[in-house]
Amino acid sequence: MKPSALRSVLVVGFVFVGFFGAAFAVSGILVPLPAPAAGGTCGPGAASESALSALTDPSSIGAGPEPSAANTAAHAQWSAFVDQCQSAADQRGFATAAILALSVAVGIGVPLLLLRRRTGSGTDGLARFGHGGSVPGPPPSAPPWDATHLVG
Repeated sequence: MKPSALRSVLVVGFVFVGFFGAAFAVSGILVPLPAPAAGGTCGPGAASESALSALTDPSSIGAGPEPSAANTAAHAQWSAFVDQCQSAADQRGFATAAILALSVAVGIGVPLLLLRRRTGSGTDGLARFGHGGSVPGPPPSAPPWDATHLVG
């Protein structure tokens, strides 16, 4: 397999892995949150909401109104429920953000590095510009350097 063909296969492979990772991250943020150990669901209805909904609108967790501080047992259970739902949303959000960032780096950054042309093939690179590998000197009709016109 020629190096250019291998490079093309690697570029396509890394782009595919990047797209797969991005799709995984997007689906992870849209999947409903798990039920908290305190009972109930992390959502306003009968089912848990997605992490994206919980992160963008924390009041939508569905814990109901906060009980008074005088009712310590109910207030402790309400606080545990809200903390567990918000913690699950935060963890899911951080994980998907990290996966998305890594996917972008793998899907865009690595292919760009692979596609970058390599220079320094043993010549000074002037042959590419029609110089034949040598730099010509000053033209024969050029006058010698004379600094007398600078003094004044």
